[in-house]
Amino acid sequence: MVVSRAEIDRLRTEADTIFTRIETVTEALERARNESGDHWETGELTLALETPTGEEIEVTLDLDRDAAENAQRRYERASELEAKLEEREAVAGELAQVPPEPLAFLICYHLKDVKGDYPRSMAGHLNADRERTAETCADLEESGVIERIESGMLKRRDVKLKRALETHQHHTYYRLSREGDHLLRFLDEREGKENFLRWIEDARTLARRLSRGGPDYPRMTANELEMDFEYVRRLYAAMQRVGLVRTYEGSIIKGTERKLKPKTETHRKHTYYVTTDEADRILRDLEDE
Repeated sequence: MVVSRAEIDRLRTEADTIFTRIETVTEALERARNESGDHWETGELTLALETPTGEEIEVTLDLDRDAAENAQRRYERASELEAKLEEREAVAGELAQVPPEPLAFLICYHLKDVKGDYPRSMAGHLNADRERTAETCADLEESGVIERIESGMLKRRDVKLKRALETHQHHTYYRLSREGDHLLRFLDEREGKENFLRWIEDARTLARRLSRGGPDYPRMTANELEMDFEYVRRLYAAMQRVGLVRTYEGSIIKGTERKLKPKTETHRKHTYYVTTDEADRILRDLEDE
């Protein structure tokens, strides 16, 4: 579940608006209960209201609750989400607004690279499931890390995908928001990398494995840790973008370098990963906690 300050603020704004327009809301609910319409199918009534600051918003009301109850439920939900967000921020800091899964971070980095793209295309570039990519984009949009852009506003010079000769008007395009750009800059810092290891528990597991055991590749990691291969592959990719791991250079891995499955030497047929020096320092500090 995505928890964001924006969602908390939205709930409280709606609650404040309902209370300041309580007579209007009460009359609308009573009127709806005595009229036929689609609201009986959903049990909800959508009403346009003016906020205390003069903006117009649409509020979806529960027909089975009165105006005060509709507002109070929003206050309670906002408090629940705020408590959950504070718990997450204590662990992950600024990263708490991003779903704790590698795909979410890979989408952010991809959008930073190409400037604008749509979920189906992103899924292809990231070798990920289309539906899961679309869902993750929706979560990232809700948290404010990415934002929608009108496809008509996109031009070929604005995107960097090699095959993007033109944009498709029927696709939902996304780009990294200012908040998302700030988040990726935060990941360049030591604190951001440390929070990444705290936020994605499996990242810490993989980093420790490489730091202690030497080079390893996704298939072997997945098999030995009994984890999903595609998930491990994406996690290594995300960790590489964050700067926690790098690909092993060279065609032969010496036995002294690899403690996981020691051999005199290993001819490299796979893409092996090793931790970066900064990751090793962070892991040592985390061990002291």
